[in-house]
Amino acid sequence: MDQEKKRAILLHEIEHWRQSRLLPEQYCDFLSNLYREEGDPPQSQNRNNTGLLTYLKHGHGVAWLLGFVIISCICLIGFYFTAFPLPMQIFSASVITVICYGFAAIWRSSEKSMSAMVSTLGSAIMLGSGVWIIQLHQGEAKIWFLVLVGLCGLVWCLVGLTLRISLLHYCGLVGLILVYAVLIGGYWPMATLMMLEAFWILHGVLLVGICWWVHRRFPRLSLVYFATGMTLVFMAEADTIVLRHQAAGDMVFYSILKLAIVVGILFWTRKKWITWVTS
Repeated sequence: MDQEKKRAILLHEIEHWRQSRLLPEQYCDFLSNLYREEGDPPQSQNRNNTGLLTYLKHGHGVAWLLGFVIISCICLIGFYFTAFPLPMQIFSASVITVICYGFAAIWRSSEKSMSAMVSTLGSAIMLGSGVWIIQLHQGEAKIWFLVLVGLCGLVWCLVGLTLRISLLHYCGLVGLILVYAVLIGGYWPMATLMMLEAFWILHGVLLVGICWWVHRRFPRLSLVYFATGMTLVFMAEADTIVLRHQAAGDMVFYSILKLAIVVGILFWTRKKWITWVTS
C-alpha cells in the first residue's frame, strides 16, 4: 500500500513537471512509463489517444466559457452576415479565422487534436465566407473565385508551415497549383494532352526532387512535397477535363494505364522515397 501511494505521488509530480515545462516532455514520458502498472498503456499513447470528449471532460470551466463565447459569436455573425456592408463582412470573417488559427497555435504543443480541429474550422470559415461574399455581391465570379482560392492557398501554406500541419500545408499548395493551372490555361489554351503531360510531369519531378533535397533538414516538408509531386503527375488529366472542359474520351483507360506505370515506379523505388518521407 505504501508503494502504491508513493507511486501515485511520483506520477503526480511527473505530471506537474510536464505541465510546468520544468522537464522535457519526452523525459516525463520516460519517467511515467517507469512507474506505470503492468498492463497500463504508455503515457505517450494515453496522451495521443485523448480526443475531444476527453478534453471536454477534464477541461477547465474557463475553456467551456471560452468555447461558448466563440460559438455564440460565430452564430451571431453568421445570422447577421448578409446585413453587414462588404468591409464589415470581410473584417468579421477575417477576425474569426485569425482567432481559430490563434487557438490552433496555442494548443499545438499540448492538444494536437484540438489544434487540428480548430485550424480546420478556421480554414473552412475562410473558404466558405469568401464564397458567400462573392455570391452576395455578384461580382465577376471566375476572377474573384480565383483570387479567393489563391489567397486561401497562400494562407494555408503559411499556417500549415508555421504550425507544422502537413495536411493544411498540402491543401494550400494544391490551391496555389489550381490558380497556376487556370492562369496557364488562359495563356496556353490550345495545348494538347501530350504537351500538358510533359508540362505537369516535369513540375511533379521538380517537387519530388525538392522532397529529396529537404528530407534531411526538414523531414515534415518532404512528405508534403512528395504528395504534391504525385498530385502533379495526374494534373494533366484534371487540367484537360475539368479546367479546359474537353471530352474525356479514352481518358479513363489512359489514366488507369498511367496509374499502373506510376505504381510500378513507386514499387521499384520504394526503398528510396519511403526513406525520404519518413526520415
